[in-house]
Amino acid sequence: MYKRQIQNVLRLLADVSQLNIIASDDVKGRVTLKLKNVPWDQALDIILQSKQLDKIRSGNIIRVAPLTVLEQEATMRAAREKSNAELEPLAVRLVPVSYAVATEIQAQASALLTSRGKLNVDRRTNVLIVEDTAASLDKIERLVRTLDTQTPQVLIEARIVQARTNFARSLGIQWGGTFSFSQAFGNSTGLGFPNEVGIAGGAGSAPAEGLAGAPAYLVNLPAAVGQGAGGGVGFTFGSAGGAALLHLRLTAAETDGKSKTISAPKVVTTDNHEAKILAGEQIPITVVTANGPSTRFISANLELTVTPHVTTDGSVLLKVKASQNELSQRRDLFGTPGILTREAETEMLIPDGETSVLGGIYRRTAIESRAFVPFLGEIPVLGWLFKTTTRSDDRDELLIFISPRIINRSQSLVNTQ
Repeated sequence: MYKRQIQNVLRLLADVSQLNIIASDDVKGRVTLKLKNVPWDQALDIILQSKQLDKIRSGNIIRVAPLTVLEQEATMRAAREKSNAELEPLAVRLVPVSYAVATEIQAQASALLTSRGKLNVDRRTNVLIVEDTAASLDKIERLVRTLDTQTPQVLIEARIVQARTNFARSLGIQWGGTFSFSQAFGNSTGLGFPNEVGIAGGAGSAPAEGLAGAPAYLVNLPAAVGQGAGGGVGFTFGSAGGAALLHLRLTAAETDGKSKTISAPKVVTTDNHEAKILAGEQIPITVVTANGPSTRFISANLELTVTPHVTTDGSVLLKVKASQNELSQRRDLFGTPGILTREAETEMLIPDGETSVLGGIYRRTAIESRAFVPFLGEIPVLGWLFKTTTRSDDRDELLIFISPRIINRSQSLVNTQ
């Protein structure tokens, strides 16, 4: 522990710091200290604080004086500056605003006015009219030049990709016929009763393509064939006398389809302002009420609604809603179509110029059905004569991509220097 005069300590710190330290006559006293591995500036602050002293640095000169003296000087300096400001003549300056609205900057600029200053806005020319001291005018003009930048404009591009595949296969069989025991064919039973016997299929007797006459099917489980769909082949077998007749018809149908729809809506908007783009169709629907028929419209639209916010690091915070509605193949009893609705709504942060997946929906519907004659249709191999099979596999996939891009990034940056 060493006790030394404070002037000697300050002289030692001046040598260590390579700075000029000036102490007033009021700096007196002795200080006891023992320092080890302490920076000189930290040691100086502790010594001054212990003796109710303070310092003011100007360049490479440090002035040390009692705390009360420095406070009085600061008060006198503030009073002098205030007096000079009240006596300084006022000037008028017009500060034009290019990109912002002058009324929106008015509040920030008014905070820099002196007690005698005034600020007005000319809405027609978007100009700030400021009357104040020269120093205040310079501050206000510098503030306006800093804040008056272009509002960021964002181009939002969406990709709505929809892929569909469908597959269906149906296999069917129809067979049956008639067999008669009668005198007309010379093969009666020879009994008094029953003298004549007839056997025929009872599962339908409508005429079928590829077959002669009206077949009486015993098994009538055809595939869904017709004009433009599937195919079939029919056989007819009969006895010489016509007493026995067998009809056989094989039918098969298969469909396989793929479709891809890509929608790319684009919209440009400014920062923090909602934008909306819509394209679609208004479908008229006739509704019958107690007052008579009336027409209303149902929308089937492709729509993109987005509100961007540009962050300071160049990313874009998006509040986005994307929807794609289209007509369905489904119809009600009056022929009114349904609407297939696909919609995604979320908030996401995306770097400028990059692409992100907003959402996706994958749906698969697989159906396999059989129609058969009870018990007989379950017999291995032989059961194919008593059943029809239908298998379908439909897949629907929807992906939504979003890509924001700041159009005027360099012009919209705020200069903080």
